[in-house]
Amino acid sequence: MSYYVWLNFVIVFMFGVLWGILELVINYELRYVGSFNRKYKKAKKEHDDVVLDKEESALGYVFLYLLLNGLISALAFYSLKFFSKEPVLEINSIEIPNLIIAGFGGVLVLRSSIFSIQLNGNNVEVGLISIVQGLLDKIEKKIKHNIAANRICEIFDIMKDIDYETAKAELPSLCICYIDGFSEKDSKDLINAIKEINGNLSNVNKCLQLGREIARYCDVEILKRAIKKLPVLKEGDEERIKRQGIAQTKDEFETRKEKLLIIK
Repeated sequence: MSYYVWLNFVIVFMFGVLWGILELVINYELRYVGSFNRKYKKAKKEHDDVVLDKEESALGYVFLYLLLNGLISALAFYSLKFFSKEPVLEINSIEIPNLIIAGFGGVLVLRSSIFSIQLNGNNVEVGLISIVQGLLDKIEKKIKHNIAANRICEIFDIMKDIDYETAKAELPSLCICYIDGFSEKDSKDLINAIKEINGNLSNVNKCLQLGREIARYCDVEILKRAIKKLPVLKEGDEERIKRQGIAQTKDEFETRKEKLLIIK
């Protein structure tokens, strides 16, 4: 058996794999496919009681998807040779036309359905497309979860050194200044969501929940900009802090004044 046999199959297999990679790159943010959890580990190291989500790896589903693309393209090449009655084991050159036909043919077959049926009111496609779509749905779900997990870690990094009571009073209105089209309903929903934050949580977890609720309406960058608008607490503000119920003792005021942020 000539090595050209293996070479042709490897080429058409890689054609399918590369097509699958191209499709994933176009449709998904592949930097969130893995589960490195660097931000998560850093956050837990700083505050072991903080409630965050871990990333989940989608690499297994990506590997299966790419493998399926490659195998179908290789099978299409074999079928092309078989039905044209050309001996596969006697290939003695790189058959570029057949490789192109088989490559695109495999891609099309993989994304086509034989027929569709109605099942519980839903249209279900019967064919390889159902397998492909199932893998893509799994990949998309994992990626969306990882994007959300990274976003929460970013919010934690922004909010971790802020006093919750102060931020709750001032931060929402500051963020709203940067949001276009923020409606009265949005305002009411945000206020109600903030009221529902569990007061028994630690300060860092309450701040995280507050940041998450605000970030539903704006980008994380807007949250950063709003926090920068908060002036740092000055030492002469002790009485004001006590009136707001943020610090009850002089010792608490002294230990927190460097981190506590309030509006004048």
